[in-house]
Amino acid sequence: MLYLIVPAIGYMALVIVPIVMTARLSLYKTNGFTTPEWVGFDNYTRMLGDRAFRKAFVNTLIWTVITMTVPVAIGLVYAAALNSPALRGRALLRALIFLPSTMSLVTLGIMFSLVYNSSFGALNGALNKIGLGFLTHDWLGDPNLVLYSLVAVFAWQFSGLSMALFNAGIQQIPEELYEAAQLDGASRLQRFFHVTLPGVRPAMVVLIALTGIQSLRSFDLIYVVTKGGPDNASSLLAFLMYVQTFVNLNQGYGAAIAVVILFLGLAFAIVYVRRVATHKASDD
Repeated sequence: MLYLIVPAIGYMALVIVPIVMTARLSLYKTNGFTTPEWVGFDNYTRMLGDRAFRKAFVNTLIWTVITMTVPVAIGLVYAAALNSPALRGRALLRALIFLPSTMSLVTLGIMFSLVYNSSFGALNGALNKIGLGFLTHDWLGDPNLVLYSLVAVFAWQFSGLSMALFNAGIQQIPEELYEAAQLDGASRLQRFFHVTLPGVRPAMVVLIALTGIQSLRSFDLIYVVTKGGPDNASSLLAFLMYVQTFVNLNQGYGAAIAVVILFLGLAFAIVYVRRVATHKASDD
């Protein structure tokens, strides 16, 4: 048991203590320079009437649902397609698809700020070139579209990692299972749903957990590309927490938003772990 002392102390110092201090700070009104003023739960009740918070909360839920499903699904399709023996250049294609995963979201954000630019962006330019000019849009200026434009960047990056993990899972599936299914008359689509999909379930469990955690702490892409605009249409809770804490110097309110993010993460973890445990028990 002695070898657990050092990790336990590190965990307490780096995780538990900051959480407790943040929760305590959320009960005060302070700008970080003056003496904190006790306000109790006023920072939390303030959220109910804060339009920016409500918008960021809804955006975060939408962002999380999409990013937990779309890049995982795309990665699974990539992995299944690139495991076809008849496909040439599979190694090169895998490398190209995985390449965005090696880049930071800050880098991708700067790049896609140019791609999405409504005046000279590559996306609108390409649509005009191929005769689809009616589809051109102000991708980052339309409040109804901007969040989904940013989700597409996240999905493009994370689908490469999804593909890599699913590819490893597919390669662990015995070839005899595919051969037996084919002899039984199963189509390619049936083999995918009844052989491939059950075989990659462990990878899917890991990926959904990773995307869920990453979604709740998404900040860098929003900060680099839109800074939450236009009119808070792309603001997420993590970004709003940064604005309130370091820009508006409402550190107590920023801490309260951090606590909300923590509870959202806990709720996700509890539900997810229970569902995984239930599926594992049913499989056993």
